[in-house]
This record gives sequence, structure tokens and C-alpha cells, in this order.
Amino acid sequence: MNRTKHASKRNRPSYKSLLAAGTGLSLISPAMSQSEAVKSASQPQQGSQPNILFILADDLGYGDLGCYGNSVVQTPVIDSLAGAGLRFTDFYAGASVSSPSRGCLLTGLHTGHATIRGNMCRVGGLEGEREGIPGKVRRTNLQPEEKTLGDLLRGQGYRTCLVNKWHVDGFDTTATPLDRGFDEFYGWLVHEPRSHNFYPDVRWRNRERYEIAANQNGNHADHNTDRATDEAVAFITRMGKGATLEGCQSAASQASGQPFFLYMAYNAPHVPLDAKDTLLYAGKGLPDTDRRYAAMISHMDASIGRLMNTLREQGMADNTLVVFASDNGGAKAAQVETLPLSGVLKGWKGDLWEGGIRVPLVASWTGYIKPGTQTAEPAYFPDFFATFADLTASHTSATGDGVSLKPLLTGEVTSLPERAMYWEQYPRVGISVALRKGPWKVIRQQMDQPWQLYNLKDDVGETTDLAAKYPDIVAELSRLAEEAHEPSPYWPVYPEK
Repeated sequence: MNRTKHASKRNRPSYKSLLAAGTGLSLISPAMSQSEAVKSASQPQQGSQPNILFILADDLGYGDLGCYGNSVVQTPVIDSLAGAGLRFTDFYAGASVSSPSRGCLLTGLHTGHATIRGNMCRVGGLEGEREGIPGKVRRTNLQPEEKTLGDLLRGQGYRTCLVNKWHVDGFDTTATPLDRGFDEFYGWLVHEPRSHNFYPDVRWRNRERYEIAANQNGNHADHNTDRATDEAVAFITRMGKGATLEGCQSAASQASGQPFFLYMAYNAPHVPLDAKDTLLYAGKGLPDTDRRYAAMISHMDASIGRLMNTLREQGMADNTLVVFASDNGGAKAAQVETLPLSGVLKGWKGDLWEGGIRVPLVASWTGYIKPGTQTAEPAYFPDFFATFADLTASHTSATGDGVSLKPLLTGEVTSLPERAMYWEQYPRVGISVALRKGPWKVIRQQMDQPWQLYNLKDDVGETTDLAAKYPDIVAELSRLAEEAHEPSPYWPVYPEK
């Protein structure tokens, strides 16, 4: 069986060199005017469905990117995507931690309806080990009957691929991406702790578990960000005009012009802060932790540059919708000292304050998304199921809890009908909930605590509780929040001791 070879480390460009050229990365041809670049925003003609590249960072904070106001961390590639497309100021992850957020993205369900509502479940699921932490934990996973973005798009004729972090498999070895709608998978699984870190010594290639020779015996030679990018580059190349029959799983797909969905889920900048190198930030007066954190983001940014370059080389850039986001807010565990990880937002990963759930999101699609635009419309991960169903003219009726963002992306509309967006978080006991509708957000830390109310248009930092001033708004939004919650067998609100 032929396999695509990984790019040798000698042939990988340094991220310092890519950063130097990063501001030149644009999805719009220099010879093309902005007005020429913005075509009709109607549905692409049949047979010309766009490729979809969805890039997800891990624990990247709202204030970590240049295009979101960070003047220290260098992210020219992501900034270029924002300049070539649409930047959301009020976009939210599906949850404040990884697994449930990714589950919301994949299924279109919010955490009041989703199967996965936390990284570890309270009861049920399967038991296993968590990397670096003594003792056993319980996790659950996406169930076979749950339809994912992979299922949706594969049903619309797409070749689907997940690279790197899945994190919705729990400890179930039969819940891999290949079992949940993806044709190809290159990455790591929860049940194998040796595959999780930035220098893993084992990894999966579809269903094959293989060892990474360069990282055996504790060696740190082959960084996860590089390896994951190599795998994504190889997939794009197989789907593009450079595909050849030899070693090409997707040659037939390429020959027929089959569109692809590539879900590129990086580990960075999740702890531990195992930066490949920090030379880019040497001499800038940053504390060591900040220097390593910034270097991890810039390394990922440059790696995204490799993906964009590959799309151009394969003649696919103009027909690819590129989306970049983070799975949740920045992590307090990163122990960043001086960088504006959450920006002006309150809270961190694991909180339902804005700093835990509001995330960067940029989308670029030449000819359909107007360059250099910005929207303050509230939106969140569950919307992508409905969006991709709309984008590909799917007739599925199961679009989950979200709404289609396609009209907003393509400029058909500048606003969406006002609706409620809902989140749950499970601390050691009880439940925390939050709901946003329009500019208003209610949040309750525990069921025996009062609701708090914030006007995010005037007070994005959530400093002034207006619950006493606007009891009618609290009553309406708290009612919606209570209606949004369906009991979960894995997360009973107050489990029996």
C-alpha cells in the first residue's frame, strides 16, 4: 500500500522566514481590484462547490492576534486572512473548554442539547488515564447516531479529512474521525496519552497507529505543529492539480474535481508551552513564559501560511472558504504575565465570562466575502452546521441549534434575526449557565445563586451587573436559559454521592 511521505524537516521553511513574508499572503490577486474581487454573493453554480478549510487553534485568547489588537505577537498570515475577508468581533465558541466546544462545532448543537458537555463526564462514559495526571477519569464521546460536519459534507460529495486534534472520542476506540464522517484522519486520539503532546512518539494515519522515530526515548525533534501541517499540505496536494496516482489516496477525487473539507485542528498554543524555538521574540523584554507562548502562536501562523501557499500552488485558493477560530478562550494555565491574552474581556478558559467563550473568527473566500470587512453580529460554533448545509445546498432538516451565516458571510445581509445563544459549564458540583440575546447576557454561576445581567454593547468587560435595574430582561433571558437545558445522563446537575 502506497502512503504519502511526510515532507522532510529539511524542506520545511522556518516560521521566521514565513513571518517575514507573511504580510504578502493574500487571497486576492494583486492585479484584481476590490470591486472585481467581490462577485455576486449568490450560491456558487452546481459543480463548483467551494473547498472548505476550517482551522482551529487550541486555547487561543481573544486578544492574541494582531487583527484583534495585539501589538506584540506576530500573526501576519491570520491578519492577512482577516484583511482579505470578514472579521467577527462577537463570535463565540461552543463551550469554554475543548471537547464540548468541538462537539458543538461538529454537530450544530449547543451544550444544553449536546452529548458532550465537558472534558470529563460525571457518570457513565468510559474510564481511562489523563496525560500527566494520576488516577482515572471518565469521558464520553460523539455517538454513532450523531451527524457531524463530516457526515453532512461527505453526503454532499466532499472528500473529508481531519488533521491532528479530534478530542470528541473520549476513551472509545470506535469513535475515531473515520467512524464519524471523515474519509481521512491524521492525528492523535485521547486513549493514547503518548500521542497528545507537542513531540509525540506515536500517532495515527487513518486506522494505523505508527511510531515517530525522531521523538522516541524523549527526543524533541519533530514538532507537532510541523507534522500536522505536513499532513494537511499532503492532503491539499492530493486533492489539487499536483496529485499523481502514485501514493495518492485521492487521485480519483482530484480527477473528478471533488471538493474537500479539511478540518485542521492545531494543538497550539495549549500548554505545555513547548515552543519549537523563541528566536523571533529574543531581545524583546518578554518574560520566558510570554516568549514561548507568543512563539507557539507565530509558529502556527506561519504554518497556516504553508497551507495558504499550497492552496495557491494547486490552483485552489480562489475556490476555498477559509475559516480560522479558537476552540475556547485563553487559558490561565498558560501563566502569561504581560501579553493581553483575553484582551479587555473578563475571565479565562473554563469560565462563562466573555474571556472564556468569546473567540477570534475570521473567514475569507475570494469573490464571495468582501475583503477588509467586520461584523459585530453575535454568532457561535453551532451555526456552522446550518451554514455549511446552506452553502452546499444540502436539503437536510437536521441543522441543529444554529442559524446559517452564509448570507452574512457573502454580504447578502448585514444583520441576522435576533436569537438566543446558550452555554453550560460544569464545575465540581452544580452547573453554570449563560445566555446571550442581542446585546444582553445573563449568567448564573450556580443554581442557588442569582442571575447577573450585562449589556455587552456598553460593557464588554462585564463590570456592571444590571439585574436589579432590568428585572424584566432577566426574567425573559433566564426563562430562555432554563428552557435550553435538557438533562444529560453523563452530567447530572447534582450527581448522587
